[in-house]
Amino acid sequence: MKIRAYNKTYHGYHGKRPWKRWLLLAAAVLAALAVLAALAGWLMFRRELSITGTIRKLDAPSPAWFMEVKGDYYFEEFLASGGGSSDAGVSGFLSKKISKGFYEAPVGEYREGCSVLSAVSGGGAHLWGRNYDWTDSVPIIVRHMPADGYTSLSTCDFRHITLNAKATPEGVMNKFLAIAALYVPLDGVNEAGLCVADLQVNEGGMPDPGTEKPDLTVTTAIRLLLNKAADVEEALALLAQYDIHPSGGISHHLAISDASGRSVCVEFTADGFTAVDTPVATNFNLANGDTAAGGESSQARYNALMGFFLDSQAATAKRVKTAMSHVAQDDADGATQWTMVYDQSAPFVTWYFQGDFSNGVTLPILPDSHSR
Repeated sequence: MKIRAYNKTYHGYHGKRPWKRWLLLAAAVLAALAVLAALAGWLMFRRELSITGTIRKLDAPSPAWFMEVKGDYYFEEFLASGGGSSDAGVSGFLSKKISKGFYEAPVGEYREGCSVLSAVSGGGAHLWGRNYDWTDSVPIIVRHMPADGYTSLSTCDFRHITLNAKATPEGVMNKFLAIAALYVPLDGVNEAGLCVADLQVNEGGMPDPGTEKPDLTVTTAIRLLLNKAADVEEALALLAQYDIHPSGGISHHLAISDASGRSVCVEFTADGFTAVDTPVATNFNLANGDTAAGGESSQARYNALMGFFLDSQAATAKRVKTAMSHVAQDDADGATQWTMVYDQSAPFVTWYFQGDFSNGVTLPILPDSHSR
């Protein structure tokens, strides 16, 4: 009797044990699948995660962010594929790379009014100032360290990517979208001292060329120059190899300066471009010498900065900042969203946001330098 009771209990005990084993096995399988999925996701998006992990909000008077990109992040592949002749083409390329085709990384239209000044200090150092005038911008400063090129600092407006002035590069999805900022710089300085800025042209127009050359939009052309050009001559030689197309549905010209103090304004034509030597650029074409074009504000800013350049015998970064503050905008049509001041004698760039020239954010161009 004891043996039968024992056997009954024994069989009953084992009657439940397989279910517990199956539950434990299922839990283990699910855990393993979760780990594999996480590993697969990391392997698929490891480049993107390495970039989004660098995004941080800056300690600035108004909201601004910083992002760092090591390596070219497909830019060489973009060039080798023939580039892109429109913002939609750039967006399509980025969508495949950033999201692996799961969602779209847009690049939107924008309009702007800006001012640029290039000068040389009494000690021979190149000085550069740039105002970006628009409305409701979301600035992202990008440090790019290509494997084969020059490290640079550039500025992007996240609104041009999201088309939403309230969207910020925070949260998983928006951080992934922020990677597109690498392809949409509006201005920047590289370690060789090359300075580039995009300015809207209110008069004239920017033809859309159609030769057999590979294609670049204005913003991807800026990325090319920051990555590969050390001076104005190299920048012009690079631009000559491409058809440059409008970005954001507007006409543009590019202000380009280098460490020697040479400064040009590149104005695009049906068969290429014209480079006008000038220390100042605002929002009208300079090739025809018509400084009255582009509206009263554009002409007034140009005249004011030219006056500073001609009267200044010993420019300093402080004086350049003062000059840019004098042409800063604050009206219904737009306000100065950020100002950049670069001094060749120190490998730093300082940003002033929303017209606040008393509080700047200074960052080193090279990451091993210390920010001030």
